[in-house]
Amino acid sequence: MSKEFECFWGAGYREEDNKSTLAYHPLEFFSIDNGYEQKDIDNIRDLYVGEGYDLDGVFCEHWVRRIS
Repeated sequence: MSKEFECFWGAGYREEDNKSTLAYHPLEFFSIDNGYEQKDIDNIRDLYVGEGYDLDGVFCEHWVRRIS
């Protein structure tokens, strides 16, 4: 079974319409090429179903939750 994740991007990631983004991605999405640091990739990979990982910064809001 492939690992799937629910991803939320809020403050600091909004575009012109000022709307937050909720999207679903497989584990392969989380890469250095997509702006993730290796420690974050490792933490996301190790999540169990239902667990979340918070990538919030001072001026941004982003979290990932494993859904399968």
